[in-house]
Amino acid sequence: MVRLSVEISDFIAADFEGKLRAAQSLGIHNLETGDRFDGVRLDDMTGAELERIRSLLIDYNMRIVLLTTAIPAGDREARKRLFRRALQLDVEAICLDLGAGGDADFTQRLADSYSMALCVENRADGAYPDEVRLLEVVREHGAKVIFNPLEIVKTERHPFFHAYYNSKIKNDIRFLRICDGLYREHTPVRLGHGCAEVKELTSILLCRVYDGYFSFIPYLPEMDLEAYRDCVETFKNLLKHC
Repeated sequence: MVRLSVEISDFIAADFEGKLRAAQSLGIHNLETGDRFDGVRLDDMTGAELERIRSLLIDYNMRIVLLTTAIPAGDREARKRLFRRALQLDVEAICLDLGAGGDADFTQRLADSYSMALCVENRADGAYPDEVRLLEVVREHGAKVIFNPLEIVKTERHPFFHAYYNSKIKNDIRFLRICDGLYREHTPVRLGHGCAEVKELTSILLCRVYDGYFSFIPYLPEMDLEAYRDCVETFKNLLKHC
């Protein structure tokens, strides 16, 4: 069966339990989150604060499959604390800036020691704007890919025919962002109304026995719960025709 994951925005719920309730209402039990929980960064949490978050995940039958952190590569002590606490929460993968040289190697060793996947996401204006740069970090550090077709659209290339089809990152995609946007305007639109080629990407990934996640994120402005529901239902209908 396909695996869905979701990041609930602060626009819908500012507190962690509210995010869990929102994800539950969508029928999704794989959560994506930042590194702050109710205002406290994960690496700064006390034991009691960490246990509270762990208990909520158990109560709602949720798992954090992707945690994104902005802790800089040079802050090694903070990164060590983050990975230790992420292990206690059974986090599957962490998305971060790998840094360069020794910092990247240090982060890779951390991830290996805690058996967590390191993930990087393509961003039109970021360090990994395309499949070429993604492949470099995959080969050098064993990173997994968060493939965002909307960010490819923003570079005025086709996500499936240009970025995916001839690339060598196919087996390294762990998350496919379910989002859509317009080629010329670079603006997000409702799923199925843009140029992100989500159906083509989904179909080819499933043909390759994809074991990653189809990831729902708040990519539309002020995306409320009804917009999430619309996106999830549109994607499910798309799946039935793949």
